[in-house]
Amino acid sequence: MKKAIYLISIAFLGILITTWYSCEEDPEETCFQDEICANIYVTACCTENECVYKYNGKEYDEDQEVELLQDTGCTTAVVALKSESLDDDLAGLIEKLRALMDRAKKNCKACK
Repeated sequence: MKKAIYLISIAFLGILITTWYSCEEDPEETCFQDEICANIYVTACCTENECVYKYNGKEYDEDQEVELLQDTGCTTAVVALKSESLDDDLAGLIEKLRALMDRAKKNCKACK
């Protein structure tokens, strides 16, 4: 009987130690949200390892800004305006995204 209790105690202790050391904490994430175009909000989030844009449940890397703008429909709104300089309008939207990302990077607690 003592042998069974001893073996159960060791097995339980092994499970407890394995569980304790196998759990990893999620990295702390700093996020900021801003309106990029009319009623379209994009979130920029940074962790210790990476920064991403989030929109409509999908994540975009920093180099996927044009794809993000296409998915938001902001580029359609820019084309509908038929402004003289479409490139300037797109550049303005990209600048808004980059400013949002800069704000997330500067305030990222885990990045420091």
